[in-house]
Amino acid sequence: MIGWTPGSPGGPGLDAAASSTPQCSRASCTEPASFNVNWRNPRIHGIERVKVWTACDTHVDYLRDYLSSRSFPVEVTPLGVTVDRVGSP
Repeated sequence: MIGWTPGSPGGPGLDAAASSTPQCSRASCTEPASFNVNWRNPRIHGIERVKVWTACDTHVDYLRDYLSSRSFPVEVTPLGVTVDRVGSP
């Protein structure tokens, strides 16, 4: 789910019957996530807004590079590690 925020119901890769282990946010990937890809779109969100995608070992670089190529600030953390902000104002 694009733009999922920690604490929101129905996080990425989860359905009501699934376990609580998030799946990778990369399209068509069903691998368990190992990382949070924390990001924001500075053109529409303030520094306090952090969006989170989850990533498996295979797709973490792809997702980080995808967001960075659009000039979005990105910070990758281990799964479950949250950040208060991404990038400078």
